Amino acid sequence: MYKILVVDDSALMRRIICDIINADSDFRVLDVSADGEDAYNKIKNTSYDLVVLDMVLPKMTGLELLEKLHGEKTPFNVVLISSSLKEDADSTMKAMEYGALDFVVKPIRSSGETRELFGRQLLESLHNVSKSRAFKPIPTKAGTSTSSRESSNLDSRSTSERRTSERSTQERSAVERLAGVGNRKSAPTPKGTGMRTKKFIALACSTGGPQALHTFVPMLPSNLSVPLVLVQHMPEGFTASLAARLDQISSIKVKEAENGEYFKPGVVYITPGGKHMKICEDASHAAYCHLDDGPPVNSLKPCADVMYQSLANSSFDEIICVVLTGMGADGSEGIRYLNQHKKTYVISQEASTCVVYGMPKAVEQGGLSNEVVPLKSVANSIVKKLGG
Repeated sequence: MYKILVVDDSALMRRIICDIINADSDFRVLDVSADGEDAYNKIKNTSYDLVVLDMVLPKMTGLELLEKLHGEKTPFNVVLISSSLKEDADSTMKAMEYGALDFVVKPIRSSGETRELFGRQLLESLHNVSKSRAFKPIPTKAGTSTSSRESSNLDSRSTSERRTSERSTQERSAVERLAGVGNRKSAPTPKGTGMRTKKFIALACSTGGPQALHTFVPMLPSNLSVPLVLVQHMPEGFTASLAARLDQISSIKVKEAENGEYFKPGVVYITPGGKHMKICEDASHAAYCHLDDGPPVNSLKPCADVMYQSLANSSFDEIICVVLTGMGADGSEGIRYLNQHKKTYVISQEASTCVVYGMPKAVEQGGLSNEVVPLKSVANSIVKKLGG
């Protein structure tokens, strides 16, 4: 059983979070805190397997707390609770750089339906991070036993692997319907003037993705000869902050994709949270972005399978598909479908460098990977392939 510290300045929110967590037999709330300073003292003196941390706190904000713990090299496993306000989204992206493992969006309204959704998302996040490779063993204080959480970790890993391997024909057909392969009627009129490139890069990532992107994207050259589009599973409002932060620390330009804009070489385009990305072409075969507001596919929006399948009728000579860390198997069916129609080259992240070896594992075990490399070698593999 994992022992948890809940940190939130709202007594009502603390009670809601505690009730959600304690209803799951894998977790138990050991302590609560109402401000950052109290949380800091408790983390320094007590062994918590996980900390559920609100970003907006009195005395010391969630970001300041993580910055201090990170600077002191104090180990922690944190899931953030954030609002979708821009300033909170910006702080959340910075907190991920300090070592937060995941985040969940706090409900704006307090209806039963939104609380239920928040509860599912929180427990899913806690289960995901507790079995991730980034989960840190916390030094035992005051005789705290770790045997129960280690056993739980092994059980949850095996359960996750079984679930990841199960994808039905019905789910795959849903992706194909939404991808609208061969159907451009719903696509917007492209903006500006486009240019045709012979190759294209399409990347997918999920759990652990923000941290991976902070390592990978700055390693890309500013003069990358083709566009790179990516799907990161993330709620609406956070992808703009992610793009802005990556743009600050990278020589290559990074932006959130806009509906109808042409893709340009030397630019990384991040699919906005809450939209599906389709890659369309005009009469001259210049590629542009179509953002689709259709329903989630396999509970995902954006969905990488939709992005990959939309490339099936494109005029690119070759598509470089990149799959980084993530829970589940999103991307594998889309790449499998794409392989039947286009020349592809698939690069997947090596297991030991993944926070969660789910999406890359599905690609590799499905026989789809041409190259399996550590995270820090992905950018070099792309550049070498483009030069070939």
